[in-house]
Amino acid sequence: MGRFFLIRYWKGEGSLARVFWLYGVIPSTLAIALVAWAAATGRIGERSLAGAIAALFVYTAWILVSVWRCAARRGEDDLYGIMARWLTVAWAINAILVGGFVLVRLLAS
Repeated sequence: MGRFFLIRYWKGEGSLARVFWLYGVIPSTLAIALVAWAAATGRIGERSLAGAIAALFVYTAWILVSVWRCAARRGEDDLYGIMARWLTVAWAINAILVGGFVLVRLLAS
C-alpha cells in the first residue's frame, strides 16, 4: 500500500492524472462550492468562513506542490505535465486572490 498518500504525492511519487483530477480539481471545486453556498445562505459565520479559507489555502499549497512534482516525473517535454503545472499555478493564483479578498473583506467588517 505504501506511504500515506499525502506524503507520497507531496514527494511526486504518484500518478499525475490522479493527483490533478481526483485530489485536485474535483475536491477543490466541491469544497469551494460548499463554502460559497454556506456563506451565501448564512450557514457559516465569519470566523468559520475565515477558517475554511485558511484550510483551502493549505490545501492549495499541497496540491500545487504535489502536481508540480508529479508532473516533473513525466519529463520536461511532456505536454500533459506542462499543462498540469501551469493550470495548477493559475488555479493557485486564483484561489489566493479570491480567498485573500474575502479575508480582507471579513477583517474590514
